[in-house]
Amino acid sequence: MRMFLLFVLALALPLPAQDPAVVNPKIVKVEFENDRVRVLRVRLGPHERLAMHSHPASAIVRLTERSARVIAPDGSSRDVQGSAGEFTWQEPTTHAVENLRNQPMENIEIEFKKAAAPSIAASAPVHPAAPGPSGEPVALQDEPHHHWKFENQYTRVLEVVLAPGESTLLHTHSHDSIAVRLNQAVVQRQYLGKEWDAPERLEAGGVHFAEGTKKPYTHRVKNVGSTTFHVYDIELLP
Repeated sequence: MRMFLLFVLALALPLPAQDPAVVNPKIVKVEFENDRVRVLRVRLGPHERLAMHSHPASAIVRLTERSARVIAPDGSSRDVQGSAGEFTWQEPTTHAVENLRNQPMENIEIEFKKAAAPSIAASAPVHPAAPGPSGEPVALQDEPHHHWKFENQYTRVLEVVLAPGESTLLHTHSHDSIAVRLNQAVVQRQYLGKEWDAPERLEAGGVHFAEGTKKPYTHRVKNVGSTTFHVYDIELLP
């Protein structure tokens, strides 16, 4: 009888947090990790389900359209929709997710390991009416092709869009950042005081970590391909 009661009590206890990359490593792959963040690529096939798992606070970029059923630990569920290219901030959560689409569904999810307090959203900044003197570097958030999307005490998110032939102004990166590329493009970069680098082909869905806190860098980027260069630049704030 005592063992039966212990068994019943165990069933009543909340399940421990489950690491999504452990729950199903075929669906969830770790793209990058350091002491502050972990970057996950989550790809569910048509009507595939990712079992119950937990996330800390996360920044999410949707690479595909979203039509999903989100199931809570108590068994309740809700159906959610979304578009490719969306950015969202998600507070810590435990859930299972089912893809309701007939096509794959894919996200890049950046988990903030040290986000202990709820997000406090910042207001959109006021940009200068015009860029500074020609050739002078500008602050990253003042560069006209970097569009402010979201900011809290943990991250600043800028959406970068360059049509074919367009170039950014020289601008300075002074925070570590993660770039999430939304489509295929060919770009060139020129770092301050140097010649243009060779053209580089960037693939859709690619993720890149750049160190800017300890080693700030100033550059500009030019789209030398035939498709739009479209990237989320997710800065890690101190």
